Amino acid sequence: MRFSAHPMRVEVIRSPPLDDNVYLVVDEGSGEAIVIDPALAKDRVLELAQRLGATIKVIVNTHGHADHSADDGPLKAATGAKLGIHEVDAYRLERNAKQPPEYLAAPPPAVKPDLVLKEGSEIKAGSTVLTVWHTPGHTEGSVCFYAKSEGILFAGDTILAGFPGRSDMQGSSPAKMVASLRRLSHLPPATRVFPGHGPATTIGDEPWLANVAYPLV
Repeated sequence: MRFSAHPMRVEVIRSPPLDDNVYLVVDEGSGEAIVIDPALAKDRVLELAQRLGATIKVIVNTHGHADHSADDGPLKAATGAKLGIHEVDAYRLERNAKQPPEYLAAPPPAVKPDLVLKEGSEIKAGSTVLTVWHTPGHTEGSVCFYAKSEGILFAGDTILAGFPGRSDMQGSSPAKMVASLRRLSHLPPATRVFPGHGPATTIGDEPWLANVAYPLV
């Protein structure tokens, strides 16, 4: 599946362990690339980057759950890329190695982030810029990456097509999820949303965002 808008190319790989969306964002001018949520797709990401002639410079997580971050360490080791995650979710990367969830066949290697992300941080590859929006609710440090010039939002598990991400897990907050979703509802309706699972959508195709209420159902 490919979505393109010059000068930023977006490729998506569907990956185990939980049918995660892994995004390879390529700045077509420079060939530099950003990987969002590697899941367990290291080998496929490397193969795709090689085929496109792209150099992976940065790996970022929308949040610290192991299904999205399991290959952070192996992909970082293979590429020398910098790894980034929001400051309040960084602890999860170490915890995932010590207390892996049952859906992983083996514990992911512990890895420390190089980039501690905060609200307003910028992730750059060539002329492509992704701005960090701190959108807690699914986890304490969940973020979205917004490419304003392209009208694209990488939403992680904050927005999925048709419904919000889960807010009933350790570190979740229904009240914070509502606030995050209300904030995202103000983006332009044409904004394309690439979620952590399932199909892409647009803000305009998710009218429930503007009316979401606490407690989430």
